[in-house]
Amino acid sequence: MKGTLKLLLAGLALALCCCTPKVNPDQTPQEQTPQEQTPADPPKKDYPVDVAEAFQKEGLIIKVKSANNYSPHNGVDVTEIRYTDYASNPQAVFVMQVDLSDPTVSMTNTVPGGSTVGFTKGAERLSGQFKRIDAPGSKVIGGINTDFFTTTAGATEGQAQGIFWHNGNCLKNSFNSQKTRPRNFVYWDKEEKVTIAASADYAAVRTSTALQEAFSGGQYLVKDGALASIVEDSVYGVHPRTMFGVQKNKQRIILVVLDGRNSVLAAGMNYPDMQRIMLALGSYDAINLDGGGSSTFIVRDTRPEATGFGSGAAFLIRNMPSDGSERAIGPGLAVLASD
Repeated sequence: MKGTLKLLLAGLALALCCCTPKVNPDQTPQEQTPQEQTPADPPKKDYPVDVAEAFQKEGLIIKVKSANNYSPHNGVDVTEIRYTDYASNPQAVFVMQVDLSDPTVSMTNTVPGGSTVGFTKGAERLSGQFKRIDAPGSKVIGGINTDFFTTTAGATEGQAQGIFWHNGNCLKNSFNSQKTRPRNFVYWDKEEKVTIAASADYAAVRTSTALQEAFSGGQYLVKDGALASIVEDSVYGVHPRTMFGVQKNKQRIILVVLDGRNSVLAAGMNYPDMQRIMLALGSYDAINLDGGGSSTFIVRDTRPEATGFGSGAAFLIRNMPSDGSERAIGPGLAVLASD
């Protein structure tokens, strides 16, 4: 019995010895090859928005005819896009995306005739308004027309239809009331935090905010990141358009002009399509501004030979105003760049 037990234990020891791997102390352990990992896609930029991509994703475009993207200054990105829309209409859209968090970029209202006390000089072309304020160290990079204005010849010609503040001064303190055309306004303080608000909130805003600049406009197109409720007002149909939007951070601004009234080059748009454009461009809030023949989109020509101060070549009207030439208008909005 004892002999049998010894044989079993010896066999077990031999088996364990055979199963244990031998280790050579002079041999470096073999490293395991790590599994290959697919690199993560870089995070998608949310600003500036790729306009063609955003429009296609929104279903606005059938075919892109041309898309020109350029940056006339840090923090300012321009897209000029021509396309055939979902209804087979030609469209021409001009977009300026402005990042006011860039310390060299700012915005200011412009006034016909350069008045500092009110609208006393009559209507004036936007290019003329820009030339007047353009200066070394504070160059006008571009901009758009803003509020609807009085067109009747006389003392009030060129006057904004709504409230208007410039350089901390109130130049107009009331809204011209029209039941069929709701009014809203844009304002910011010295920190350039831009807000869009309803005309009914103006009194409260004026009391609580040290207004630096403010201008009025029409209906909300986008409100709180969603399509706004639209009233079919007197300018609801298909027209050339100007629009203003702001992203949720209140410092990324979207200026848009649409050409129209031209069956070959650009048809123009109604409110529903304008809403889709401003939402596609990332607007948290957006409003309609004066359109039709007033719609003007200007960008500074930054080529060295075109930066002359009074030559007229420094400011290029990039859209095609439906009047056939630049119209004398009321107030405008200029994007400025410091050195």
